[in-house]
Amino acid sequence: MRNFTNKELKELFDGRRVSSVLPYENLEAGSEMNKLIKEGNGRLSISGAQEKYAVVEESGALRLTYKNEPGRFIIKPVPTDRRFMLPEDMPANELLTMDIARDVFHLDVAAHGICFLGDGSPVYITRRFDYRTDGDKYAMEDLASVAGLNEASYGKDFKYTVFSYEECAELINRYCSAPQVDTIKLFRLVLFNFLFGNADAHLKNFSLIEKRRGEYHLAPAYDLLNTQLHLDSPIFALDKGLFKEGTPIRDTTPFGRPMFLAFGERLKIAPKTLVKTLDLFSGKSDVVENMIRDSLMSDMAKETYWQLYKYRRSTLVD
Repeated sequence: MRNFTNKELKELFDGRRVSSVLPYENLEAGSEMNKLIKEGNGRLSISGAQEKYAVVEESGALRLTYKNEPGRFIIKPVPTDRRFMLPEDMPANELLTMDIARDVFHLDVAAHGICFLGDGSPVYITRRFDYRTDGDKYAMEDLASVAGLNEASYGKDFKYTVFSYEECAELINRYCSAPQVDTIKLFRLVLFNFLFGNADAHLKNFSLIEKRRGEYHLAPAYDLLNTQLHLDSPIFALDKGLFKEGTPIRDTTPFGRPMFLAFGERLKIAPKTLVKTLDLFSGKSDVVENMIRDSLMSDMAKETYWQLYKYRRSTLVD
């Protein structure tokens, strides 16, 4: 176990000193915390492998929310579904991937960190960015909602099966106040997810947020992790991939850099910006390697993470 870093304290708690150890021993069924959750305290949803719980900070400590109490933070413990590979590494995987996105490639991401249960198990924590400082909430909708997609009309896998990332860009062009800026942000984020093996970047993991009345922008990135460590993942979360007509991945398909150059052209991103962006994301490997090595993941997870990144990066080099 470790304390929150100074950066985590600043971004998560506005610099306040907060304990990184949660006042719960574990999440096992029958525990006092599990009973509290069932009474309405904290579970927000279960997306894939990860249970999510709402928490608040109170007097320098974190606790689960009471019934009907809003939570400013979300925690994700080690998943209980043991069909997933290396489940104990999932919180540290998300921490590392979010750190790389923020610190190496300067993506706008949600505030995040790592904390621990009493038994030493790691728990990923993130701060909700849809709350104003006065406690009110910003208007925010994920891209599935913006597009009017739902399970009743499109089936239970609608967040994966209906749209491509090109069609996500069309939504940004239609609804965002600065579409050129947010289109480039989307391109960088899709490129990052490819590079770091995040195949869970579905429509509900992209949102538009209204920071000023009538002004919508692409929200900070969240739920970034290398899914290849934990399950056999496709290259892209969306079945259609990058392009609205589909993105066939075969031995004869131009992969990596040619594919993203074509994607950027579809999004009408300037050629110089495209090349500069691809050069940036195909560089920085020494920094990424050091961050992987220094992460809280197991040695096996570190090696798997590094090998996947190294291969994906090789496809982006000019």
